[in-house]
Amino acid sequence: MDYPNNVPSAGLVDGRFVDEDPVSGKPGSLIPASWGNGVTQELLNVIRTAGITPSEAANDQLLKALRSSKLFVTPPQFDNGQSVATTGFVTRSGLQFSGFSSYAVSTALSASSVGGVASFASAAPITATLPSIAGLAHASTLHVINAGNGVLTVNPAAGETIETCNGTFGALKLGIGDSAQFIKLSGQWRLYGGSVSDRYASAHSGVYGNVGYQRYPSGNIEQWGVGTSNADGNVFVTFPISFPTAFSSLVATHSGGDAAMVALVGGSVTQQGCTLRIRNAAAQVQQGWSVNYFAKGY
Repeated sequence: MDYPNNVPSAGLVDGRFVDEDPVSGKPGSLIPASWGNGVTQELLNVIRTAGITPSEAANDQLLKALRSSKLFVTPPQFDNGQSVATTGFVTRSGLQFSGFSSYAVSTALSASSVGGVASFASAAPITATLPSIAGLAHASTLHVINAGNGVLTVNPAAGETIETCNGTFGALKLGIGDSAQFIKLSGQWRLYGGSVSDRYASAHSGVYGNVGYQRYPSGNIEQWGVGTSNADGNVFVTFPISFPTAFSSLVATHSGGDAAMVALVGGSVTQQGCTLRIRNAAAQVQQGWSVNYFAKGY
């Protein structure tokens, strides 16, 4: 689109239209039909592309077209060209959080927190209640941080759920420095990242208590438990989980009122368990003696 520079009769001055001057007798510029039609067609193309039917009675159709959702096309995901970035492209790129809010007391978060960071800091235990998922867009996100010494318990809104990344449900407890990233899916908030999600990853999984285990990212696994001797002084141990590759070592001690020696029976070890033998200083055996063990493997 340009001025009708190639039409001599248009009467342009310095390449632009001018008004008629009756006093000096200077004629004004003329608008050729080709130029007027071209300008009109340029505008109509924008209006029609937006899905609007042109109307002579409306004077705001171009503005409506520019504000419509049909005029601009969202570029492909990793496009780095010079085309205009729609809000859809910006949202998808994940370049920044929508905001950062700090709280010192128990707080029920609202939809305004979605897309941003909610940071809690308290010396005493407090709670953070996630926004209700009602009305939130699919795949909305929220990042929660505990910057205080008190334990932060993250709860769902009443009647809703939080699902961890290993398929369990329930509130989450964040210690100082812990973070949790949530994504809104159909009917729930889903934990998908942050330091607290490591507790549910297979590389970090474990069970605490008198009998339990702990996995490490290196692949090493530590297991522990208790056993009781039979009449022959043997303790048959089944590890809490099977070592995926191999057993490495084991330490076992007698738990009782006097000294006793615990030995690992040679050739009894498998990835699933082993046999221990317990004797007192006089090489005597007895049923019901307790043994604590700590095993390593990978």
